[in-house]
Amino acid sequence: MNNKLSKNELTREIHDVLNEHRSGTLATVLGDYPRSSPVIYFTGNDMDIYILSAGGDKFRAIEKNNNVCFLVNTEYIDYKRIKGLQVFGKAITSTKDSSIMEEAKKYIYDKHLLEQHEDIKIIKVIPEEIVYLDSLQEGNRTKQILKNGEVQTKDADF
Repeated sequence: MNNKLSKNELTREIHDVLNEHRSGTLATVLGDYPRSSPVIYFTGNDMDIYILSAGGDKFRAIEKNNNVCFLVNTEYIDYKRIKGLQVFGKAITSTKDSSIMEEAKKYIYDKHLLEQHEDIKIIKVIPEEIVYLDSLQEGNRTKQILKNGEVQTKDADF
């Protein structure tokens, strides 16, 4: 992908990647310690991401610092051939805002997931910046960035 995508094209590509996968990685910071957690997710309006969780340190981290990064990608072939997204945004949890659970119920792909696990919690990620990369075919490492409704590109630094 050598050309800058239009906003509509990039939005469509982002939706496609998010809908092709059900698992990703959520990165948070608790104190001085970054951590990443494997998670399952689904999407809502405006590319909001809803993550199902039993709880844990990521909730404590979000309570203190709600800046997160969410990663979804294809199988890693090598450093030049990969497709995926990094979603930078703000996180809200259902433990702090009970309306998040009701929102999640509107969008979840399998309603039984919430019914089977009474103690399940939700993390909602509201995207601020989404970095898209598709270097599977040509190995082109140009990143397409959607931020504030605008598309930017960034070439790889190697």
